[in-house]
Amino acid sequence: MATAKKEEQPVVEGASAKSALIFEMDNVALGARHIRYDVLAGILKEQRIALTPVHFSRYCLHPAPALYMPEFLKAMKYTAATPEQVVERLNSETTSRLMQKTTVISDGLIKWMDAALARGAAIGCASMLPQASAEAVAEHLGFDRWGVKVYSGLPSVDKAFPRAEHWLRIAKALGRSPKRCLTIVSNMATTKTALAAMMNVVVVTDEFTEYQDFCGANLVCADLKEVKPDEFFEQISF
Repeated sequence: MATAKKEEQPVVEGASAKSALIFEMDNVALGARHIRYDVLAGILKEQRIALTPVHFSRYCLHPAPALYMPEFLKAMKYTAATPEQVVERLNSETTSRLMQKTTVISDGLIKWMDAALARGAAIGCASMLPQASAEAVAEHLGFDRWGVKVYSGLPSVDKAFPRAEHWLRIAKALGRSPKRCLTIVSNMATTKTALAAMMNVVVVTDEFTEYQDFCGANLVCADLKEVKPDEFFEQISF
């Protein structure tokens, strides 16, 4: 797993100086799940195949497209390109859209990053985009403001990123104990792997994931703006 090189941020001593806030960049920060839906719909439409939210919810909710793509394309009877080619195109077009001027960071996440930074916590994010693409998007959107360290599972032969071991590697890279890490995720798969890494977990749902099982998570919400971060940090000893 590659690590982005960022300028060192001033060390802030505070209540969370030994803690870390780690979030899914793609879906939690940028709403990329909706972008991926639109991109896949366009790809399938070229072969006169209609993508519905039901199809997408059934096959495409894992954060790593390479994991679900073979079964998804088979179920949709898409034959114009290989799963690997579709994943490459999906990542490329998703990155392109995330680099547009209209892309903004979730207001709720900004609120939580501001609060975490003020308390002295380290901040990192995991992306399902290739490392170079993830770094470019992060730079474009000004993640340096919070000293966010960007981590990607790609290039990797492990299609199931992020697993528990990946969350643990991110915690180690940030110099934090997993038990002092709070992950903000967006689906059942990443919830379970973050819990397996012994981390605190907040889930931000959307219309595709709101009916998934998030048993064990510290908090499930539709919008981070609905929760006061400092109060929540105190509750979990962040």
